[in-house]
Amino acid sequence: MGEAWEVPFLYTFVALTICLDTSNRVLLVREARPDCRGKFYVPAGRGTPGEDPLRIAWRVTAEKTGLSIEPMGIMGIEHNPPVGQFPGQLRVIVRAQANGGALKLTEDQHSMGASWVPYDQVRELKLRSDDFVPWMDDAVLGQTPVMPAAFWRTIGAPG
Repeated sequence: MGEAWEVPFLYTFVALTICLDTSNRVLLVREARPDCRGKFYVPAGRGTPGEDPLRIAWRVTAEKTGLSIEPMGIMGIEHNPPVGQFPGQLRVIVRAQANGGALKLTEDQHSMGASWVPYDQVRELKLRSDDFVPWMDDAVLGQTPVMPAAFWRTIGAPG
């Protein structure tokens, strides 16, 4: 009696940030992780238990790019179900705009730096994965509605 036990998390949130400037340049990160070192990707990362996807997008973008963002809303949610001992993922695609900070140009544990890349040049780069490209296309072409940031509400958060 009195022993604490934890319920394992069945899902983790991952946020991918699609951030465009007024010239339709895309904010990209050069990855520092050994398995994808030097390859480009949108700012993305896994949340901690209880961290909501908009906060994840804000935190990860700041860590990897040096820029502060304002999440405008959610473009979509992708589901990867749990498999065996591995938790599932809910990948939340967050549309954002930069609103401060200085673009990171030096390497640290989060990234090798960041840059604004013209939309029509993104596909020419060595990408970690091209799974974000359809979302980027939708953002540039205005083909996907963005659910306002107020759409996301966290209830019952640990306190």
